[in-house]
Amino acid sequence: MAETLTHDAALALLGNTLATGAMLVVLITILGPISGAHFNPAVSLVFCLSRTLPARDLPAYLVAQLLGGIAGTIVAHLMFALPVLEIATKLRAGPA
Repeated sequence: MAETLTHDAALALLGNTLATGAMLVVLITILGPISGAHFNPAVSLVFCLSRTLPARDLPAYLVAQLLGGIAGTIVAHLMFALPVLEIATKLRAGPA
């Protein structure tokens, strides 16, 4: 989406990285005391495996993270006047 602001791929990547990092700092600062700032299911899984997060709480964390990711994607698409559901047409090269 940063490509709509500039045609320089490096600058677009830098903008995306800085915005993502800044938002994570804000979210972790605000929500850390409430949820432990688990925004990634892998983090919650590791905390559960290390017995820091009770296993009974893991499903709720995973559902909340999945729904939060979907909601964030929808909001970002609406902010940039993109279709809410979009089929990828860009051919990706490389591993994975």
